[in-house]
Amino acid sequence: MQKYEKYKVIHRISYIVFFSYLLILAVGDFDFGEYTSYIPYFIVVPFLIYCTIAISVNILIRKARAKKHLDKKKEKELRYNRKGIPTLSNI
Repeated sequence: MQKYEKYKVIHRISYIVFFSYLLILAVGDFDFGEYTSYIPYFIVVPFLIYCTIAISVNILIRKARAKKHLDKKKEKELRYNRKGIPTLSNI
């Protein structure tokens, strides 16, 4: 799992930033004045950004795992399929 540590760090940072933002928004005494209709966007848009990052990280991890599996499969095929490669016994 050491390979996917960079993806996990990205996910953790986005998690911390999003919930810190929500905490500051909840605890802070913000006066939106005449723009009270925009208040839901201050919650929804960062949540969508966080979800996008989380989904992207999962996709990147799956792609990395699939590539690793494909590389192992190719290596195994090369090991067991040596018909066209000349060896000392074929020369």
